[in-house]
Amino acid sequence: MAGNKIKLKLQGHEKFSLREGWINKALLIIPDIPDVFLKKDATDMFGIGSNMVKSLRYWMRAFGLTIENGLAGAELTEIGKLIAEYDPYLENPFTLWIMHSFIAKNKEEATTWYMYFNHCDAEDLEKRKIEAILLREVKKYAAGQSFSEKSLGNDVDVLLNMYSRNKEKSDPEDKSISPFSQLALIKNIDGKYAKRHPDKNIFSEMLVLYELVLMIKDTEGISIEDAVYGENGLANIYNLTNVMANDYFDRLDAAGFIRVNRTAGIDMIYLVKRIKALEILKDYYKNC
Repeated sequence: MAGNKIKLKLQGHEKFSLREGWINKALLIIPDIPDVFLKKDATDMFGIGSNMVKSLRYWMRAFGLTIENGLAGAELTEIGKLIAEYDPYLENPFTLWIMHSFIAKNKEEATTWYMYFNHCDAEDLEKRKIEAILLREVKKYAAGQSFSEKSLGNDVDVLLNMYSRNKEKSDPEDKSISPFSQLALIKNIDGKYAKRHPDKNIFSEMLVLYELVLMIKDTEGISIEDAVYGENGLANIYNLTNVMANDYFDRLDAAGFIRVNRTAGIDMIYLVKRIKALEILKDYYKNC
């Protein structure tokens, strides 16, 4: 690994977690003003401070909603366009799950997020212990490159605050609360943080199909073991148990999307027909 150029990103968010209403403003403005983040009056356009504008610019990239083209500015990705069309206010938890999926796998733009969800089995750990685990993992990934441990600590602060609510009773009108707290994927109890399983009421099997399509790509199929426990697998990204994941596999099999083969210990998943991941998202939005 030492011979390869490793890219990692820490504290691109200017210490601001994503806030309610930010994404919607960017989704509306960027198609008409691609260089909005480069303009002096960007603060007026977004109605937020200059450091918050920098933070928003980062979050749009980290969630895979924009790509940047130098002085030409930014443009919405295909997923960004889809969300802008069907759920620009992030009212559907499905949208938040898709955005979460992207950032949790985004090793280069959101290194701490990737390491936390893939390499930190946090069960009732204090923040300092989580920082210690992630410091170890980032050091391994950085392969000798220097980085700021303080920036990593700031990342951990933002990540934990983004997914959890420090107060048991929060004001839904408080715009400083991150929309990702709705997912309840991380729980904070007396300063100890633990990952939580998704609420079945706000988690669709279409998310599992989306992930399977991304995993299988051009291969014949994928083992259940890899789909659940592999890098960027369902257990890591969504904290699904093996039982929960297999229940979703069976539902998708019954619906005719995939074929699950558990005979003779094969334990493989195959797509019934090739479909693009983006089409799964489109079909979900059209039918929800």
